Amino acid sequence: MITQDLRYGWRLMVRKPGITAVAVLTLGLGIGANATSYSWIEAGLRRPLPGIVDPRRVAVLDAMTGSRDTIAVSYPEFLDYRARKPEGLDDLVAYAFVPMTLSTGGESQRVWGQVVSGNFFDFFGVHAALGRTFALEENRTTGRDPVVVLSHRFWTRHFDGDRNVLGQAITLNGHAYTVIGVAAEAFRGSEPFLAMDLWVPMMMQPAIMGTDRLAARGSTFLQTMVRLKPGVTLARVQSDLDIVSRNLASTYAEQADRSVRLYELWRAPGRSGATMLPGLMVNMAFAGVVLLIACANVANLLLARAVNRQRETAVRLALGASRRRLMQQLLTETALLATAGGVAGLVFAYWTKKVLAALMPPMPIPLVFDMPLGAPVLGFTLLVTAVSALAFGLAPALQNSAASMLAALKASGASVSASPSRARMRRSLVVAQVAASLVLLVSASLFMRTLQNAQAVDPGFSTRSGLLASIDLTPAGYDDTRGRAFYRDLLARVRAIPGVDAATLASRVPLIFWTSSDVRVRIDGYTPTWNEDVIVDTNRIASDYLKTMGIGLLEGRDFTDRDTWERSDVGIVNETLARRYFAGRSPIGGRIRVGPRTIEIVGVARDGKYTWITETARPFLYLSGSQWYRADAILHVKTANPAAAVPAIQQAVRALDVNVPLYEIRTIAEHLTIATFLQRQLAAVLGAFGALALLLSMVGLYGVIAATVAQRTAEIGMRMALGASRMDIAALVLKQSLAVTLVGVVFGLAGAFGATRLFKSLLVGVSATDAVSFVGTAALLVATSLVATYLPARRAAMLDPTQALRQE
Repeated sequence: MITQDLRYGWRLMVRKPGITAVAVLTLGLGIGANATSYSWIEAGLRRPLPGIVDPRRVAVLDAMTGSRDTIAVSYPEFLDYRARKPEGLDDLVAYAFVPMTLSTGGESQRVWGQVVSGNFFDFFGVHAALGRTFALEENRTTGRDPVVVLSHRFWTRHFDGDRNVLGQAITLNGHAYTVIGVAAEAFRGSEPFLAMDLWVPMMMQPAIMGTDRLAARGSTFLQTMVRLKPGVTLARVQSDLDIVSRNLASTYAEQADRSVRLYELWRAPGRSGATMLPGLMVNMAFAGVVLLIACANVANLLLARAVNRQRETAVRLALGASRRRLMQQLLTETALLATAGGVAGLVFAYWTKKVLAALMPPMPIPLVFDMPLGAPVLGFTLLVTAVSALAFGLAPALQNSAASMLAALKASGASVSASPSRARMRRSLVVAQVAASLVLLVSASLFMRTLQNAQAVDPGFSTRSGLLASIDLTPAGYDDTRGRAFYRDLLARVRAIPGVDAATLASRVPLIFWTSSDVRVRIDGYTPTWNEDVIVDTNRIASDYLKTMGIGLLEGRDFTDRDTWERSDVGIVNETLARRYFAGRSPIGGRIRVGPRTIEIVGVARDGKYTWITETARPFLYLSGSQWYRADAILHVKTANPAAAVPAIQQAVRALDVNVPLYEIRTIAEHLTIATFLQRQLAAVLGAFGALALLLSMVGLYGVIAATVAQRTAEIGMRMALGASRMDIAALVLKQSLAVTLVGVVFGLAGAFGATRLFKSLLVGVSATDAVSFVGTAALLVATSLVATYLPARRAAMLDPTQALRQE
């Protein structure tokens, strides 16, 4: 019986290729949008770490204080927690994300890796595709075992998949490391959306990072994860870890105010997964709205087609077919359509799976948006297809199978199609489409305005034309004294280049979300409240930094070349730090203590955006780069012609040392695109969804109005015979269309009013109830609906009254 229904449904699809093509394309767009959005969710949230064993048992451990929610841990802290791990934990792992310099054949390139605890690969259940991973003895003695494990991706790209790579020596940050293995192909590392190039053992941290941070309990630089035992809940482990953290706090002064908190992988603050989460969830929600609109459109199409099948239905009933049998036939036909739509949706998802990557600006970190259409996505698509079949097929099937046999045999097609219940259902579906489209369009408008506002937000610096380039002296073997001299001479040479207005160095660039450098401080004259941890974000900068970046100086002075390491430490604070901790007194001459060092404040700079374009003002401290030396730095150059300055800057570096390369050269304008990538992605995707929803809704409205005109042909002929003008007839049709649209607009505005509040935290410079977006979008929808109604209205107005009356 099912086979007969399938064959009959297939013949119907082939017999009406136009209707079939429209239905399949409409469903394909709706299902494809959902499959694409779900593939992003699957890759970034549900399965954020491909290649690891049982990711559901892995959680993130972050330290916290009374005033800070997310702080890294030190290596001694990690060892303490691992030694005292609760019974509910299998193990803990620690790692740090580190840029490195790989030197081969006289050339250097930037690679990205992780310094990891010795149990790293065992923790994740990752085996080597070639060679081996780290052994226990390589995690015991500092500096003794310079070994490295390559990622499969890096091995394939850089070594052409040569199996003889094992045992070879590669130079990282000026030191030789022996390649002992290549990780499994699926494994990318411990951060969602990031693909590491290589891993080195924790005992090599001093050589890789330039300073030994393994023994200092106050040196917090490690990210930590835990693996739960099977069946153990996060809440239980959290309560056990609270006891451990209290014991450690009572034992070590550096941890007196610290505790720990566990997070699921997908929502750990400050991680790449949590960064992408809001945008991915919004995309998924609105992809669902697009699917609902598509289903309503196809349901309307099937209701229109059902008019021509009323007599067929009546004959089947007369021959003894049950209503249940009719329902089965009709639902089988919709299942065929849905299946075809699902296949089209997968094709659409395959074409668009790289959209997210295409929307990302070039970044210096190894971001990877690989969205494979694997079994989970296929299963989700199958589920969506089945739900869609019920969503658009149930109402037409119920109406068709419930038709009166006698009435259907006697009635004309027009009269059947004009039945009040059928007309109401078709109008209701269009109202739902218009309302859903309005919700999407309002949301898209808000994010487009957000993108515009985000691009116009004052980031705290005015320089827009210039260059950024990374330098690392560690591989070239510079000590502190030689490094300070190199950077001093480099700035002198770069500043002398024609066309360069200013130049400086800094350890970080504003609006980079993957780096931070905060320190615990004590401020003379300020008494913290109970449980208050005074932590400020920092940047190490050279002389003329404020001038180069165009940061306003409110009081005091900028750093100069006289602020050398031989002199007393000086610092510059932002206005938020000055206002919060120096209320009622000038901060100039005030003192901030960082560990054993005392910094005298010599300037107050304007507030800025340091990590996110949407962040609120927070305390910030600029340290003198010469006094707080680091081997790696970012060269900032202010120039009207960045492209012309690059060769001269590279020549200036080579003149000082041919073994010191420049990495990640980019313009400041290019860098600024990173700050608004989330807003740009949401504006683009929701804009596309909104346009698609508008198109589908207008097609649905056109179909309903066109069918209504066909149903009322005789009535229109009578009206014209009694003196109605063509303008009157056109106005009648337009009025009907406008009524349906306005009802949908009212429901849509109410829906948008509620929906936009769910993502108001993502908006920049625009309210979730922005009148321009709401009113403008509603007006656009009404105007578009009138355009969609133009052809049916014109067709009605051009009817010949005589021919129209003959159809009665």
